[in-house]
Amino acid sequence: MKKILTIALFFAFGITFSQTKTENKDTSKDIYVPQADVQPDFPGGITNFRNIIAKNINLNKVKGPKGRINSSAKFAVNIKGEIEQITVVGSNEDFNKEIEKVIKSVALLWKPATYKGQPVKYWFQIPFTGYLE
Repeated sequence: MKKILTIALFFAFGITFSQTKTENKDTSKDIYVPQADVQPDFPGGITNFRNIIAKNINLNKVKGPKGRINSSAKFAVNIKGEIEQITVVGSNEDFNKEIEKVIKSVALLWKPATYKGQPVKYWFQIPFTGYLE
């Protein structure tokens, strides 16, 4: 009788404490495709974007040995033309943080990329070089 009661309790606990798996659905309306028919466009072009970044970087906040420093910024332009998911990597953490701060501060919106006539998320990777004196 004790064995039956133990087995019954085992199944009761199993049913009571079992968890159901729920699927996490992405509520984002951004669609990412590896290639777009039309790439995103910044007002004045990518050169203007780079110039805005270069003008607003404050190298006085960057500490480190004199010489050349390199970083690479990766970010997405979403379907609204906003920059998101910024990641900056490079040898100088201060330079990386300064680039990220300046990219976040750019107020102009991009014209989003399109694929088959629909706006899509598009990833950019842009290298940056600075010189510490």
